[in-house]
Amino acid sequence: MQAAAARSRTAPDSIQWVRWTTFATVAALVGVYYWWAVRAPGDPFFWKADLAGYYDLLGRGFAGGHLYVPIEPSPQLLAQPNPWDPAVDRSLIMHDMALYNGHYYLYFGATPAVLLFTPWRLITGHDLPERFAIIILAFGGFLFACGALLRVLDLASAKPGPMLLAVLLLGLGLCQSVPYLLNRVAVYELAIAGGYFCLSGAVFCLAHGIGVGSRPGWLTGAGLMYGCAVGCRPHMVFAGFIALAGLIFLLAKSRGLSAALRSRDLLAFLAAFALAGVAIGVYNYERFGNPLEFGFRYQLNGPGQNRIELGIRNLLPGFYYMLLSPPYIGPVFPWIHISWHFVFDSPERYPLPPQYFIEPMMGALWLAPLILAAPFAPIRARAGREANVMLAVVLLSSAAVLLFLMSTHLASHRYETDFVASGVFAAVAGLGIRVCGSSGWKRVTLGAALALLIGYGVTANLALGFAGPYNDILKNRPKSYVRIARWFSPVEELRPKIDPEIAVDLEVSFPARGPGYHEPLISIGHSHYAYSLFVDPTAAGLRFVSDADDSELTYEMPLPAKPITVRLAYSPRTHLLTLEVDGGAVIAQPIEMLVAAPAEIEIGDNPSDLGRAARRFTGSIQILRRSFR
Repeated sequence: MQAAAARSRTAPDSIQWVRWTTFATVAALVGVYYWWAVRAPGDPFFWKADLAGYYDLLGRGFAGGHLYVPIEPSPQLLAQPNPWDPAVDRSLIMHDMALYNGHYYLYFGATPAVLLFTPWRLITGHDLPERFAIIILAFGGFLFACGALLRVLDLASAKPGPMLLAVLLLGLGLCQSVPYLLNRVAVYELAIAGGYFCLSGAVFCLAHGIGVGSRPGWLTGAGLMYGCAVGCRPHMVFAGFIALAGLIFLLAKSRGLSAALRSRDLLAFLAAFALAGVAIGVYNYERFGNPLEFGFRYQLNGPGQNRIELGIRNLLPGFYYMLLSPPYIGPVFPWIHISWHFVFDSPERYPLPPQYFIEPMMGALWLAPLILAAPFAPIRARAGREANVMLAVVLLSSAAVLLFLMSTHLASHRYETDFVASGVFAAVAGLGIRVCGSSGWKRVTLGAALALLIGYGVTANLALGFAGPYNDILKNRPKSYVRIARWFSPVEELRPKIDPEIAVDLEVSFPARGPGYHEPLISIGHSHYAYSLFVDPTAAGLRFVSDADDSELTYEMPLPAKPITVRLAYSPRTHLLTLEVDGGAVIAQPIEMLVAAPAEIEIGDNPSDLGRAARRFTGSIQILRRSFR
């Protein structure tokens, strides 16, 4: 009897040890990846220097006792009758700064500067490298999300085994669109990573502030973190109000509405949230004379980019770009790249609203289809009211932020972290609880489906994180890119190579078309160290456009009445690309470097071109020879 009692006492300790070992292992793997992802593009950390990053400038300004950044606007800019006019000479402005009363301000949220950059400046006398700061914010946000997940599982009395728990934690760390932010780090990514950090911290505190044994201190922390999230991304205010409503609902269920509204718990949350709101309002008033003005309309940027236009006409393109826009999927690692599309690839039927700003994107459902399960995340009441409320709060926060982003006229892939992270959390937690509450074939089926969804999400996020917005690893470290790509390319046809010897011989018939189109004939590689040969019609005939990374050469000829032969060759020994038409050399173009796999030699197609050309050549092509060595 004594032995049995001892075993029953040690069993929970053993379970906790396995749980924390699993958490520590996954956290270490995710942390190492975050570090590698930031360093992989090749930008070093400068620890003892005055840096030019926008958050470094803001932190330096705060440390100096003022709210503007310590950069003097150009006198020529200040002399302009309307310095915010997009037609003003771009060389006079600091792009994406807010100009007001003769000073530059940062319209991006101040929270990252308050949390990291100003304290670092005051303590060390130097600026904090922005690339290191995003590691802190991203990894801290992941740890908060993990802690919130473990608490929600406890509230639902769910006890996942180590394998299931590891899968759930990996989903939180690698499916939420954060890997994409780590590839290219600038002020935009830092503001979004700051919002992710604060919102994850808010959910962590809220989850610990409800249920048996909760303390008002946790709810104070939740209110403060929701307020700090607004200080990073103003539209996170919706998440704060939804959390407030959820807390009132939960307290009213157990105490009655009147008692809930007078409770210490609600006061703790509301006071902290309001305090952060007042601080943000004072900050805005001191800068722009208006507590609700974040500086967006004083931003120096392109047409339509210094305003927030909320409108029904933006919902369809917003829905398409935020959720559905397909990536470019190719056979060569990293396989997935953001791409540019018209809405449903039909500009005639679905024209974009005037001044609608769009960057190359990949819809969230391609990146993390797991979020489709988020609406089904709330669980049956028998699993715990508190867990249900937490899942509902996070899910509704994700939906509210998504709706706001869809309603604006600005669409960028990096914005997706604002709602994908919350959606992934709701789906991971809810499905994890359902798996734990199932048995037999249903448990196996649910567990396998969850693992497949998370496995796909991890793969897609890592691939897109490797490519990033500008393929900086390929650009800055081509040898590393080729080495890594060859690890994941067992087939020789898919293995990229630096400076391959290439020869392509074609017989081409050209359609009789008037000027105004731009069609691909040959493309080699993608993005950096790539090459494209286009054909344009002219009034007199044809123009061949030979386009390399750092040069563009053309050759014009009359429109041929019969098919012609075209030969394109690249010699790695001379770094010279030559174009011959009907046996005569017409272009000899020096090329610094060419990086491509055999499968990336496209004839009559240019799948990676972002809208400059027609996708396919409309004439006819017969391939006579294609070699790659």
